[in-house]
Amino acid sequence: MHVRSRCLSVAVLAALAAGTAAAGQAPHYHLVPIEIPGASDVYVADINDAGLAVGYYISAEDGATQAFLFDGTQATTLPRPADRAEAQATAINEIGQIVGYASTITDDGAQTTAMLWNAANLANYTVIGDDQAVKLNPADINDNGTVVGLASHDGAFRAFTWTQAGGLADGVPDHGEGTQAYWSAVSNAGKLVGGWNLIFGATHAMTAQAGMPGFAPIADGVDDVPSMAHNVNETGVAVGEMDVEGNGKSVPVTFAGGTATAIPGALLGLSTGAAFGINDTGTIVGRAQNFLTLSFKAFVYVDGTAYDILAQSDGGKTFPYLLKGAAVNNHGAIAGLGRVGEFNVGSFIAVPEPAPDAIFANGFEQAIP
Repeated sequence: MHVRSRCLSVAVLAALAAGTAAAGQAPHYHLVPIEIPGASDVYVADINDAGLAVGYYISAEDGATQAFLFDGTQATTLPRPADRAEAQATAINEIGQIVGYASTITDDGAQTTAMLWNAANLANYTVIGDDQAVKLNPADINDNGTVVGLASHDGAFRAFTWTQAGGLADGVPDHGEGTQAYWSAVSNAGKLVGGWNLIFGATHAMTAQAGMPGFAPIADGVDDVPSMAHNVNETGVAVGEMDVEGNGKSVPVTFAGGTATAIPGALLGLSTGAAFGINDTGTIVGRAQNFLTLSFKAFVYVDGTAYDILAQSDGGKTFPYLLKGAAVNNHGAIAGLGRVGEFNVGSFIAVPEPAPDAIFANGFEQAIP
């Protein structure tokens, strides 16, 4: 007598998923909502290769924002200084270091403290910037501990880098009077990407090398039209948005070798968009949108094709529609945002899995004696 078994190990499932991707078939995802008791809205910002995700949530009780770490099952609120009422986490690196900031509103305005947490020991944290004359808002941290982001000084916004050994550095010189600048990401090799603008002017994508003065246009034409670089992978390819046609509509792009290239199909039928995350194999995530109709979709670009993440996922009942793919790790897991209810924002992790019929399509059902 023979029976058929449908039990497959996690390793086999992972191999099947990898094989599906290699074959160029459409990706499939299992959506895992990030649910936090007492939160009205949840905003995930980043995910590392261990599947740890960070961001912030809004308390339904008092509207305060609090930083969190999500381990795939539950979220933990990150500690903050006693004199800071709120906090946000913005990025996590591969060794579990988390950056963000804590703030509070006083009679003298917003008081902001840049923060460094460690997933291995959440009871403690490090303050990396408490000088209220130069308020730091970290955006990213690489595996070497280099932190980058925006520094507010005398009403001006400046890009900054910070390391434990070297402290704070402002590597962006004036680019005309009233220059504002912001680093959004840093690779392990120290490649910086972000944007600069004149006050009330359009943003332009820029790049630099950590530890070196100055910055440069990240690609040809970026200083002529609105553009912004949001992320960079370890091969040096950056992603962001740019008005490549000069028609007033920014679209998701890659920046590589000094050239900006629109990501094929990433608009998913909508009018504008942006790319926010890229992993080392070139998978890209972001958002397509039409603000006139308030239409939004989250896209993933894999093996030369763009897909609507929600259309490729289960668990869609939790989210009427998705707002954006925020980050993607090297295993292809996506951290993103979606609409919950009528007006609230929720977050999810989209975990890659084989297509429903792919597991048995090639004879994986085996007869067992």
